[in-house]
Amino acid sequence: MPKVEKLNALVGRDINLEYPLPNGMRVKFLDNQKTYLGNQLECEFGGERYFGVLASMDFVMLCKYDADLTNPELIIYKKR
Repeated sequence: MPKVEKLNALVGRDINLEYPLPNGMRVKFLDNQKTYLGNQLECEFGGERYFGVLASMDFVMLCKYDADLTNPELIIYKKR
């Protein structure tokens, strides 16, 4: 994963992906009405996957997904 150089203001409704959980459920973690700080980072190993880094005052999230925001995979969601 590349170094995060800056964070952008992102609206929840534009980035609120449904993540599959080990029990088979699919969950959205964000509030569509809130603004978060985050960035999209290209994978250093090539391919069509991207890393998403996202934060608020309450949590930090790291995920990866395909170029068209499909097939999201939650890597870490850490509450404060």
